[in-house]
This record gives sequence, C-alpha cells and structure tokens, in this order.
Amino acid sequence: MKKLLLLLLIPFSVFGQINVKDQIKRTFKFATFYGAYNGNNSISDVTTYSVVDGLSTDTEITPYDYSAVFGLRKIQRFG
Repeated sequence: MKKLLLLLLIPFSVFGQINVKDQIKRTFKFATFYGAYNGNNSISDVTTYSVVDGLSTDTEITPYDYSAVFGLRKIQRFG
C-alpha cells in the first residue's frame, strides 16, 4: 500500500513549483476511471473415458476463472 501511494505521489512531487491543486487538475482533466469484471468458465466439464479393466468414466469439473481490472484512462490533447 505504501508503494502504491508513493507511486501516485511521484508525479506531483516532480513539479515542485506548480501548485498541487493545479497539478491534480491537470492530471485528472480529460481522464476517465474505469473498471471491468470478467467471470469465465468452460462451456462444459471434461469427461474422460477409459477401457482398461472395464469401462470407467471420470468427469473433471472446471473451476471459474475470475478477473477484475481497474484503472485510469487519459486522453492526450495536443495544442
């Protein structure tokens, strides 16, 4: 958590002569916060058949695969 906070404060400390509020406005102007969530699983479970010493079946249940992404998307505007 400390590394994340330090990483977020580095851009503001580089410009020491600019007011912090102005720097925050410049950083977040034309910016969009976004988040995405995805929960996937396979369409069906995998069934394996074996004919050694008679017929045997084995069903492998596939678990869900979750992912979450959060971020800040910034549009660069040229003068």
